[in-house]
Amino acid sequence: MKGKLKTKAESKKTAQEIQDESFRKMSADHKLALAFNLWKIAKELSKDNFKYAIRPATSFDRRY
Repeated sequence: MKGKLKTKAESKKTAQEIQDESFRKMSADHKLALAFNLWKIAKELSKDNFKYAIRPATSFDRRY
């Protein structure tokens, strides 16, 4: 049957290996689109709690 998913016993690959192979074959454009879509989902899920900074500023970061 064409398109049949193989079980781990049939393919002898772990899920991580299958995912890595799929991602490796993906074009750069597709990877960027995927990353952007995942970012949009994360932003929607967190609503107002979404922070754009890498880390929040602390008192140690201030220069006097």
